[in-house]
Amino acid sequence: MYRTCAFCNGKLDGDGGPSGLGVGRRLAFDEWRSRLWVICPKCSRWNLAPLEERLEQIEALARAAREGRVAAATEQVALIRWQGYDLVRVGKPPRLEFATWRYGERLKARRREQLKFVVPLTVATVGLAVAVNVAAGGSVGVFVWNMPRMAQWMYRGIVGRRAVGLVEPPICERCGTVMRLQARHMAHARVVPDTKADLGLVLSCPSCHAEGAMLIGPEAQAALRQGLTYLALTRRRRERAEDAARLVEGAGGPERLIRDVARRELTLRSIAPERRLALEMAVDEQAEVAALERQWREAEEIAEIADGLLSTTAELEAELRRLKERGPDGGQPPS
Repeated sequence: MYRTCAFCNGKLDGDGGPSGLGVGRRLAFDEWRSRLWVICPKCSRWNLAPLEERLEQIEALARAAREGRVAAATEQVALIRWQGYDLVRVGKPPRLEFATWRYGERLKARRREQLKFVVPLTVATVGLAVAVNVAAGGSVGVFVWNMPRMAQWMYRGIVGRRAVGLVEPPICERCGTVMRLQARHMAHARVVPDTKADLGLVLSCPSCHAEGAMLIGPEAQAALRQGLTYLALTRRRRERAEDAARLVEGAGGPERLIRDVARRELTLRSIAPERRLALEMAVDEQAEVAALERQWREAEEIAEIADGLLSTTAELEAELRRLKERGPDGGQPPS
């Protein structure tokens, strides 16, 4: 197996885990078509494994996938976590099970990022305040006591002022100004249903404070995620990924949860904190599996061409037919 990406020439990380390829930390496979890819960590392109290295490795990956936890899935692609590896299973996946490991880790990462700002600032300020307190005879004790809260408030302000990443800022239909949107402005945005996309995001103009534009598609998803990240910092109580995952599962999956939230047409700040985290989880999963499906379709086109050119021996052809004729658990292939 090659060690560098065929598209960007970047180094392929990992050791291949259950695949036995000796390379790769995120691996994709299709049992029915006997495809095996190593996904590049740099450019996210799918590198097709040589034909002679796939046959037994695919079976090993399938066994690991059955032991892993499904993080997100569509009818064609499932993202599965197995130990320290990401396995992308192509084909109709098992029943969708919401694993909370990804969101638990994401929440921990947010807290670590916040602590990187809050702790050093608090320590430095407290040290300075103690010195001033001694010189002033103890008159600034209240200031020292409240410093951690002040540091958290400053951090929320920094996150809230981050610009929303849009290709082009919208223009307000009411006042005609260009809407320079920041994450904090998303608190007043409303999630609404849209006929062309899963959801729309009605924006409140920072200048006139009227609803002046609407985003749909990927831009709505990106703006929504930034707004939800900011609002998560405004809560003192920590939301649990497990609770949010249960809300998504109870709604019948990410798509149904998003439709239910959009049907209510609430502003982001008026949605309950646990439901906001569930909404963020649902939007993230939809975006991730949509990207995986696009990458898979592109990789599948290349694999069709490559296998047509490389599959030349009778032994390989027989093994490919055998794998295609067996189901994921040794049964018949799907109709």
